[in-house]
Amino acid sequence: MIGRILNTFGTRSLSAVINLLIAVMVSQYLGPEGKGSQGIIITTVAFILVFSNLVGGATLVYLVPRHRYSLLLLPSYMWALATGITAYLFLSISGVVDREFILHICLLSVVNAFTNIHAGMLIGREKIRESNLISLLQPLIVILSLAIYFMLMDKLTIGAYINALYFAFSGSLLLSLVYMGKSFDRMMLHTAQEYLATSREMFRLGFMNQAAHITQMMSFRLSYYFLEMYHGSASVGIYSNGIQLMESVWLISKSISLVQYARISNTTDRAYAQDLTAQMFKAGFFISLLCILPLVLVPGQFYLLIFGPGFLGVKEVILVLAPGVLIYNFSIILGHYFSGTGRYHVNTIASVAGLAVSLALFITLIPPFGGMGAGIATSLSYAVTSLVVLVFFLRDGVKATAFLPSAADIRILKQLTGKMKF
Repeated sequence: MIGRILNTFGTRSLSAVINLLIAVMVSQYLGPEGKGSQGIIITTVAFILVFSNLVGGATLVYLVPRHRYSLLLLPSYMWALATGITAYLFLSISGVVDREFILHICLLSVVNAFTNIHAGMLIGREKIRESNLISLLQPLIVILSLAIYFMLMDKLTIGAYINALYFAFSGSLLLSLVYMGKSFDRMMLHTAQEYLATSREMFRLGFMNQAAHITQMMSFRLSYYFLEMYHGSASVGIYSNGIQLMESVWLISKSISLVQYARISNTTDRAYAQDLTAQMFKAGFFISLLCILPLVLVPGQFYLLIFGPGFLGVKEVILVLAPGVLIYNFSIILGHYFSGTGRYHVNTIASVAGLAVSLALFITLIPPFGGMGAGIATSLSYAVTSLVVLVFFLRDGVKATAFLPSAADIRILKQLTGKMKF
């Protein structure tokens, strides 16, 4: 299991580095306004994706060990297509994003949804390495494409970024299809009754699971739209860079939780799942703390050097986000314990509480304080979400002393940190 965590961490670390380089490249060549437009595009794609995952997505990790994969695949595809069409209609009517981006956003969302369906199925079979490589391919193709567009072709437009996304999402989809062919038997067709019964279960579990992700996404990213409304695209560009840097701190916890989720989904031993979760949380929390300190301590001029003129406010965003980012490790690790045991409603309750806090604070803090207000609101939302998940975990029969360091935790930390390079 440690090997899978390290593989996931290594892959996600490389992806995070590449994504940071993408942010730097977009910031340097397109400036704060271009970076803001890029942030709105990729965030809207992510919003559509969480609705696509109402049937399919991460819930497949839980369902694949319990059902024939061919019963799960077709309903997932059909729902992803329906979600893309619905999103196109909504965006066309609402005017949330510029009209020139709408079709691109929806097409990219459907392609990415198909890839996520395949990745979820692979994780359900504990094919962690294959899923990691699919995820890594996307940012790799994006940065290579941007280097060609920006440096060689001198095409300094947001359209170049959109083209890079098409190449990246299509490439990862093709790779996921290759791995699906190697990991699963030939596709079979089933009766309408079988599909209907399975689809009902998929939607029931998917709704409980994705309701948490949808409200979580709204808590984390609605600030982008409020910032653009009150302070323009440039403010979104500055804030999105701060968010991206701070959320990279969750790499180890998300790497742990992915493997933890697959392991818990394949066991019925509740005590083992609880012990595993507590141990993994302590390792993730400690390493996250080590990662936060350098980001907080470096001077603001360092971020100006990285991102270019106009990004002075990045350091302030990082400072207000830091406490909430550290506390949110509770939600990441403990939340996957409840997902792995099929109790998605816990994460939904926690995310709804976090969303209520963030919405109230976005409305009151963003108009007068801009990015700083968005950062404070988001940080408090992280904290509230984590507190609710922690309360449920303790009510599940786990003692608070389970979070105290032990000899076993030290051994796990040595295994993790001994092979990591910071």
